[in-house]
Amino acid sequence: MISMKPIRTVAVVDDDDQAALTIIHALEDGRFSPYRQEAAESLEALADLIILNSDAAVCDHRLRYGAFADISGAELAAKLVQKKHPTILVTQYLDQYADIAIRSHRSNLPAVLRREDADEPEELRAAFARCKYELKRGKVDDRKLHRTLLQVMDVSDVGGVIVIDAIVNGWNSKDTVRFPLSLVTLEDQLKVERFSILTALTNVSATEKVDLYFENIELAPEPEWDDGLR
Repeated sequence: MISMKPIRTVAVVDDDDQAALTIIHALEDGRFSPYRQEAAESLEALADLIILNSDAAVCDHRLRYGAFADISGAELAAKLVQKKHPTILVTQYLDQYADIAIRSHRSNLPAVLRREDADEPEELRAAFARCKYELKRGKVDDRKLHRTLLQVMDVSDVGGVIVIDAIVNGWNSKDTVRFPLSLVTLEDQLKVERFSILTALTNVSATEKVDLYFENIELAPEPEWDDGLR
């Protein structure tokens, strides 16, 4: 089991001055020592700098200005979590970005907060606790993965990104969930079409669609109808 040090110093990555200040004040109220993280020459360099100077991080998803313009907060936060650095992703547009930009990295994002919740010290503390717990013990509860089937209802182009809308077996048979085709194994991507059946690891215990994520998506094997019957 990974040993996690207490969280004291927190890096805040946000290109909006007022939004960054609001999170800094909330962290101070939560008895953390936050600082505003400057940009670096690359995603990898920025992640290493944050890890060197902090115990944890809070990243805004929509980074659009200056040296942050080439990366997304979801990408940075996922990179930090992969490096075992507790990180919260914050977004004002969760419903807008959950399907593609965030779901692409959601497997490595234990804690995602809406902007209005990130203003509350207790919400930040709870999110850090969830992140540390997952880093130490793995995915549990509504983050635990289960093997399931996905029925493809549509494949379309949304803003230059090919996406799949699918029904997730064991979650909600009356609602489709959207995710990028890029999450499917490379060898199967060109074979996916409407009404294809996929297999995947999915956290079907999640109550909110925005919290669903997928791993190991591939085409389901063709059924062997005569298996042992002839």
